[in-house]
Amino acid sequence: LGVSRLWVAALMQMTLPGVPCIYYGDEAGMEGYTDPYNRGPYPWGKEDTNCTTIYRNAIAIRKALPVFTTGIFRPFALNDDVFGYWRHDGKSYACVLINRSLSNSHTVRVPMRDEAVSDIISGRPVKVVEENGEKKAEIFMWPLGTSVLYFHKQERLQAPIERGMGVLAHITSVPNDGKPGELCDPSKRFVDWLAEAGVKYWQILPVNPCDRWGSPYAGLSAFAGNPMLVDWPKDREGYLENLAKEPEYKTFCEKHDEWLTPYATFRAIKDLLGEDAWQTWPEHYWTFSPSLARDKKLADGVERNKRIQYAFQVQWNSLRAYANRRGIKIIGDMPMYVSSDSADVWAHRDIFAIDKDGATVSQAGAPPDPLGPEGQLWGNPTFRWDVLKDRGYDWWMARFERMFELYDYVRLDHFLGFSSYYSIPEGKTALEGSWLFGPGVDLFEAAHERFGQLPIIAEDLGSVTPAVRALVAATGAPGMSVVQFVDEDVRNGFHPAPGACAFTGTHDTQTVLGWVKSHFGLHGHDARSLAKRLNDFVLGCESDLAVLPLQDVLLLGDDARMNMPGVPEGNWSWKAKKIDLDSFTPDSVLEFGYCTEFLLRLQRAKVDPDTFDEKEIIDYLSGVGDSIVCFKDGSIVKVHVHTRTPGDVLSHCQRWGEFLTLKIENMTLQHHETTIKDGFSRPAKRYGIVTLASGEGLETTFTEAGADV
Repeated sequence: LGVSRLWVAALMQMTLPGVPCIYYGDEAGMEGYTDPYNRGPYPWGKEDTNCTTIYRNAIAIRKALPVFTTGIFRPFALNDDVFGYWRHDGKSYACVLINRSLSNSHTVRVPMRDEAVSDIISGRPVKVVEENGEKKAEIFMWPLGTSVLYFHKQERLQAPIERGMGVLAHITSVPNDGKPGELCDPSKRFVDWLAEAGVKYWQILPVNPCDRWGSPYAGLSAFAGNPMLVDWPKDREGYLENLAKEPEYKTFCEKHDEWLTPYATFRAIKDLLGEDAWQTWPEHYWTFSPSLARDKKLADGVERNKRIQYAFQVQWNSLRAYANRRGIKIIGDMPMYVSSDSADVWAHRDIFAIDKDGATVSQAGAPPDPLGPEGQLWGNPTFRWDVLKDRGYDWWMARFERMFELYDYVRLDHFLGFSSYYSIPEGKTALEGSWLFGPGVDLFEAAHERFGQLPIIAEDLGSVTPAVRALVAATGAPGMSVVQFVDEDVRNGFHPAPGACAFTGTHDTQTVLGWVKSHFGLHGHDARSLAKRLNDFVLGCESDLAVLPLQDVLLLGDDARMNMPGVPEGNWSWKAKKIDLDSFTPDSVLEFGYCTEFLLRLQRAKVDPDTFDEKEIIDYLSGVGDSIVCFKDGSIVKVHVHTRTPGDVLSHCQRWGEFLTLKIENMTLQHHETTIKDGFSRPAKRYGIVTLASGEGLETTFTEAGADV
């Protein structure tokens, strides 16, 4: 009860007008006494973590939504228990609701103040109803319950995402005769496969240089491309020489000089001295300058590394243009942090938490939790956000510009870090870290002012606090809902967070088949059947973007896992096989669409009527279809079926191939009674036809949106 009341008090303190003040020790749960002994010594090591968390979350909400510092204040009461107040600053509205009762629950309504509304405390969808001709937001409130409603436009700082399916597969994972995938022919063949399947998005991992274990999340540069992805000809040096003669090469070098010359110099020094960290280099190499890039020992290496980056850019531009022509957009990935041994830290050490010798002063990580009682030390230096803010976030603006140049959309890894980040002093354990505030919406408003609508996706997995929800709501960036992390029994359905993109898994998780086996204890056919159904739930949910890792499309087990966090070796090496992609025609692939509506035309073949039981077919279809209507016309039975699992239905019907000729007519893919005329770009459009046409005695005729397909 005390904790609940403290949350209510802290939330009001941080959302009411004025400048809030936290009295010494409140955040640690210290009790107050009369003067002069109203507070004792601070209880180091014995703080009440509930109190600390409450204040941190309440403060973070205030920082995430500027309306709470500048907005006008209008209080109101909805009944004897529930009161609230509006904050409005001319750009946005926020409404704080508090149920003071210790025993009564209430369902209350407040007027809609904009196109959409987000509940940043619970994260649950807000029901919008009409009352006396006015739209209102309806909220259920438990005793001592609170709600912060943030009203906003549908489009805020984010670029819209066209509805469609995506497949997650890094470039190194595409088939390439057993070798890691490359940018040219292997990737373009994969694009062809995606396009023929009706997929609209290809999500990849970062394309920057990797570390020695192959991780693209800890490379030598946040801007450079990975030379290992380039499809190099046998005469590599001749290829680079010819590229350097192109007039576009000079343009490339001039356009990207801000990051290209420091990176090329950094890489040239490593080529000269070896791969030891820059902090161990001779002192005259410690600081980047344009003159250092012209050093006679380095100049040739600098030029060569610039040419290598141009080679990457040429092949990358070709791949992205090819994908876009085939109707596929590329979703890239931007890690939050950079390696301490990187060109970025070396050349811009003033914006990173390092000392004069380049040693990390504050490193990023994660606090202890039930899965990791010791917490996590990541080793990356944290950012000096105060310095970056004073400089207009110049390094981050350059980074955003580079990412938007490379990708159609950018997934922002560890989005939580923009709200608050966990900082661990050098030499300390993760148990001794603390939470500090990130730049919040200020960074994204600066980016929006410079670039316009931001094509971003927020990786908001992990400890999602109200402040993180507030930042997602303020930016409009769609978050991520992953089947393996949601708080519901996904065997009965999957309901992503409002506005989020839907995923069966990520590069860091188990495959959906592996997860089903370990989480539910299933094996064999039962495991595959549930994994298929989870794929179907994700692709059939309300999210505009639904993404399946390629391993889940192919229903592979955990031996195909891309990465296991916390294990440095043996990751990042999974590669798909061409034969798997070419032979991918499972009998339930039509489940990768939405609810499917079709007409089965059953016509008797010339068989002994005693061996044919028409009732068996009708009974079966009645049991699996959401709705079914039969029309008899002599020897022809037409059955109207509406089902979420058409693949299973149709493959089951093939058992009667010797008795019947089946035709599938007027197939449409539907979602919540709205026909999706383009088939929602699901693989069903391709593979359904291939699979069904191969059935014994099965003839297929598809019509969609009035046209033959």
